[in-house]
Amino acid sequence: MNISRRTLLTSASAGAAFTTLIPGVNISFAQEAQAGGDTLIVLFQRGACDWLQMLSPAGDPNYIAARPSIKVPTTGVAAGLGLDSLDGVDFFMSPSAPELKALYDSGDLAFIHATGLNTADRSHFTVQDSMEKGVADGEAAQNSGWLARHVQSTGGPASDLSVISSSSSNPVSLLGESGTLAIADAASFEILGGNSNANVIRGMNPGGTPYQDIAINTLSAIDSVQGGLLKVPESDPGVQYTNGALSKSLKSLALLIKMNLGVSVATVDFGSWDMHNSLPSEFAQRTTEFSQAISAFWADMADYHGKITLVTMTEFGRRLQENANQGTDHGSASAMMVLSGNVKGGKIYGTWPGLASNQLSNGDLAVTTDYRQVLSEIMIARHGEQNLENVFPTVQYNPIGFMNAAAST
Repeated sequence: MNISRRTLLTSASAGAAFTTLIPGVNISFAQEAQAGGDTLIVLFQRGACDWLQMLSPAGDPNYIAARPSIKVPTTGVAAGLGLDSLDGVDFFMSPSAPELKALYDSGDLAFIHATGLNTADRSHFTVQDSMEKGVADGEAAQNSGWLARHVQSTGGPASDLSVISSSSSNPVSLLGESGTLAIADAASFEILGGNSNANVIRGMNPGGTPYQDIAINTLSAIDSVQGGLLKVPESDPGVQYTNGALSKSLKSLALLIKMNLGVSVATVDFGSWDMHNSLPSEFAQRTTEFSQAISAFWADMADYHGKITLVTMTEFGRRLQENANQGTDHGSASAMMVLSGNVKGGKIYGTWPGLASNQLSNGDLAVTTDYRQVLSEIMIARHGEQNLENVFPTVQYNPIGFMNAAAST
């Protein structure tokens, strides 16, 4: 039986007290090296976020006609928040996301519109799987995640705390990276039973064998986090996190980053964007948490802005035409946003395809920027990737120009 370091660490943090540690197992170790560059945070909006509502061409007659009851207005108390234009079309931020507009105005946030995966599929599960493995229709299947391949391409994790999933489990994007550590809540990352159980495990594992060394490394990782909690305040008193799920994940991640334990890659999930019904109220609620949580995280990370790049993605966008239930069904293109002290922010990037019937792709907003180009620019400019073919074998790199490159050393 093969047990990875990720499995053991996750089991320990969940309180399994090493019940999976049995004699005779083969333990796999990740290569010890540092990817370097910014801390790369990938936030997946699971459920297919409607970016035609998040960042809408609210004055476009085609948009207005297609969404008579759910459209973002350009005037009135519920008006969208005007940003800039792309290819001659004016765009408006959701009125539920004033914090994101403030980050955009500050120059720390950029958007890339009409992004996505070139696929005819509209299944959440299959498209998420394809995106996280980094493949499009007609391309060779991959048995690992794109982010795992990037970590390995840049040398592998430097420590057990280099690659973090801010969840109770690891996403498909990190499939194949055995050094990933799932930490849903840094404040409660510990052995069930506390020091007494930890001391028993130490006594049983003095070191010298792979089995014993992995136990020691696991305890060391937990000790590092617990020690960091004693030194790092949870957040600045002025930082206003909400009680929502995304705030909790980002607050935990902020704690780990501020411990300076070498977090290099982190993933965060924020779901429930599949709004086939009653979109205006549901979208406003979800977007409020999305906007406020990210804003609070950025305020919490004030001393790290130059060392962090956060990128969002979603499996696909929504149809242009609203449905009979004041919602939207599965579509194609969406948008991505990049938050960083190194982004050329305050600008919308990409190519706008238009919303006229002859400009749509099967009734959907057409994909004009492969989402992998966005990820590629971040990896190359900010995260030490020098062999993109190891990550996305079929992608011909064509930088969009939204990131400042890291200084050469």
